[in-house]
Amino acid sequence: MRRTWGTGRARALAAVLVVALCGTGRAGAADVGANDDTGKFAADGGVAFYAQMAALGLRQAVVTVRWQPSDPLALAERPLLDLTVSAARAAGLEVVLATYPYPPREVQAGLARPEAFGAWLGELARRYVEVRQFVVGNEPNQPAFWRPQLSSGAQLSARAFGPLLAAGYDALKSVDPTLTVVGVGLSPRGNDRPSAKSNVSTSPVRFLAALGAWYRSSGRTEPLMDGLSFHPYPNAATDPLDRGYPWPNAGFVNLDRIKQAVWDAFAGTPQPTTVDGLKLYLDEVGWQVDTTGRDGYVGTENVPVTTEEAQARAYGELVRRAACDPDIAQVNVFGFRDDALRTGFQAGLVRIDGSARPSADAVREAIAGAPCLAGAVASWRPARSVAGARPVVRVSPTGVRVDLTAAEAASARVCLLPGTHTASGARRVLAAHGARTVACTSATVAQNRWTRVQLSRTAGRHTVAVRLAAETNPARATTAIRPVR
Repeated sequence: MRRTWGTGRARALAAVLVVALCGTGRAGAADVGANDDTGKFAADGGVAFYAQMAALGLRQAVVTVRWQPSDPLALAERPLLDLTVSAARAAGLEVVLATYPYPPREVQAGLARPEAFGAWLGELARRYVEVRQFVVGNEPNQPAFWRPQLSSGAQLSARAFGPLLAAGYDALKSVDPTLTVVGVGLSPRGNDRPSAKSNVSTSPVRFLAALGAWYRSSGRTEPLMDGLSFHPYPNAATDPLDRGYPWPNAGFVNLDRIKQAVWDAFAGTPQPTTVDGLKLYLDEVGWQVDTTGRDGYVGTENVPVTTEEAQARAYGELVRRAACDPDIAQVNVFGFRDDALRTGFQAGLVRIDGSARPSADAVREAIAGAPCLAGAVASWRPARSVAGARPVVRVSPTGVRVDLTAAEAASARVCLLPGTHTASGARRVLAAHGARTVACTSATVAQNRWTRVQLSRTAGRHTVAVRLAAETNPARATTAIRPVR
């Protein structure tokens, strides 16, 4: 998600919740910032704006820099960037540059050549040597930023975005190997429907699966990114923090799903996962609030909005919980200051008139609060089985019926094996597709839906064997057996 003022789009990064676990089991303090381009377009280059951010205790600002494929060497905003980077640094804020190709019609036209993007990004890093972190990509799983997404069931955007991300990583590391490259900027939602009437998009889990498939087939021996940027917006601003998304989409409370998707996509490759060093950068998140009766706002709200009090609760709790997850490096509240147009984004810590919302105090208190205790520190390890796999076997004198469901999409192989088998024996038979069986069939299991498989039965002892394999990683499987006499 992005917003624009004049010719630019707003964004800025914040919240470095660096979780440093010490001997007492406590997590370290959190650096928090805000993602907002307001300062870039201010007449003073953002001097007053960044001073207000710093006064609130924020430590980091992300500034957007778009690359136009049809003019690959241009940096039209250089005068603005010169001023705003200097102003932010003078206020004591770290600056992050968020980069991506735009507009998407030029991407669709084939103008976004990875080598040209890499050359441009290298020049950007050489000009702004004080900037130590770059975000490469912005919601390439959404048609508002990358087209095409899908075609006849084939995922297109991830395999087209992969070379661009790789070129950006290589260019930045060639300038300075210590620069931090944060990749993707993943949207929390997508419909995975190429025939959708609007917003043909890709879910984050399936985008990561496709990106991993491209990476494995590319033969690349270098990583793509030091960290993964993910935007855990709520599905609706009226949702509480604990209301997430069904698979394959994901919100803040579904971060394990994103970690699993990264592991499924990249485990065993040169690209680290959260198991071996990759960090998550939650560098866009926001709950839009009601501005009815407030001066300075124009137009009519176009989405459901929440109260300022509910926003404050969500932001404060999000910062506290993120501090207890060692895989999270940063958190951004999207927008330090609101847009004036209600069709824009009103999720800031500060209203359009500059007055602070209750969420400003909530975030400040969460940053200054007690560190995360050992018992609250989140730990995660990759699953080796299918999430929520549930085979239900029913036997009649004439047949066997197996009802299958799972919390994620999976493929199923159901067999009626002669004789009695252990789980490990059945697993070997199921893996051998040419095995002799009385009956064997395959099926596709959609997430959170039931699929029925029927097998004919013959006399004698048999074993019903079921193997469910995850769509995004067939090696991650669940096997179940039931003897039939």
